[in-house]
Amino acid sequence: MKRILVCDDSSFIQKMVKRELESSFEVMIFSDGEEAYRHLKEDPNFDFAIIDGEMPNMDGWELIKKIKGELGLIDLPVVMLTASDGDYFKNQAFDLGAFDYLKKPFKQGELYDYIKVFFKSDGFSTGRVLVVEDSKLQNKTISHQLKEKSILPISAYSGEEALRLLLEGVKVDTILLDINLPGASGFEVAKALKDDSRFSWIPIIGITATKGEEGIETMKKAFESGVDDFLTKPYSMVEFYARIKANIHRGKLVEQLKEEAELDFLTKLYNRRLMFRFLKHHIELSRRNNEELSFLMIDIDKFKVVNDTYGHQTGDEVLKELANIIRANIRKTDIACRFGGEEFSVLLIDTSLKDACGVAEKIREATEKTTIDIEGSQIRITISIGVSSLKEKDDINSLIKRADDALYKAKEAGRNRSFFSDGSISAC
Repeated sequence: MKRILVCDDSSFIQKMVKRELESSFEVMIFSDGEEAYRHLKEDPNFDFAIIDGEMPNMDGWELIKKIKGELGLIDLPVVMLTASDGDYFKNQAFDLGAFDYLKKPFKQGELYDYIKVFFKSDGFSTGRVLVVEDSKLQNKTISHQLKEKSILPISAYSGEEALRLLLEGVKVDTILLDINLPGASGFEVAKALKDDSRFSWIPIIGITATKGEEGIETMKKAFESGVDDFLTKPYSMVEFYARIKANIHRGKLVEQLKEEAELDFLTKLYNRRLMFRFLKHHIELSRRNNEELSFLMIDIDKFKVVNDTYGHQTGDEVLKELANIIRANIRKTDIACRFGGEEFSVLLIDTSLKDACGVAEKIREATEKTTIDIEGSQIRITISIGVSSLKEKDDINSLIKRADDALYKAKEAGRNRSFFSDGSISAC
């Protein structure tokens, strides 16, 4: 049973809360902040807290400071009871770590319904939001607010961490981005995301507490950097949820259109057109950062025999299985595509020729060992792979051609081999 802490000096509120909640929750009621604070020091294991703002001895605003600060109960969701919206914002309860507020007096059943909705788990069906906020307290608070509306929060405490999560394959529908971050600023993070076609479609909502003329300049710079929407703290929860949900909806629609335009319909890998875009971007990036870059060209051996023997539908299943094998044997930061027909390619970021050969062999061996079971037929395939690595005078075409030449030599040498091109062509 969920445990709820209630702190309010009004005997009427105490009775009302007890009557509404005690049948479904374990409720502990305190009359002032000092009493609740002493208890929490000994017994901090609560799932939810309802705290009145104005109380004798220690008021609710001071109590929440101690809960989130001294006691370190960052994850405890706290709802403040206030006489007006202004009390909540005037006392900076959001910045202190309050989850939300309820205005007194509330209607019968309102508090019970609110808490039931909070604890209800429906799989976060609304969407997924990456919360980029360096303050642990603020990040946790925003995350709780999102969960309350069935939105899954994913926390990052710096711009660098946010980029790493996305590169590792974390899927999100929108990004909530604090503009004032340590290290890479929110402006830099937004620009980096909008410059990368893998992430440029994700809506970004910038957040800042800066106001006045400085706030206007911050907002202007944020939009120039690629931010799609903006919130200024403190904001109302109605506005917060409206903007979040609108951007999640937009993100999902854009992602669907992006998938239809950029992914191969059969394998769900990137298509050939996108691979050329990635090659252009990463060749420039590798030269700027003085990093290595390698490329694999992969071809299924004797694929025509598969189609002629089992039919094109079975051939399609083989293509999908090979796509799965490739995904499973590369990093999240690497980029795989269906190049055309039975040909696939992989762009290996910050990878030497030697390491690229290792990846090629890993994919080749995994393919050779895999038995594909299709409607009772046990099918085994092999692949040949050509490997190239970026040289000083390379462009997109020459990098691809050298991998293609190495692939041809692998076929010529008997198939089911990996060859690399580095001036001469040799087996990996």
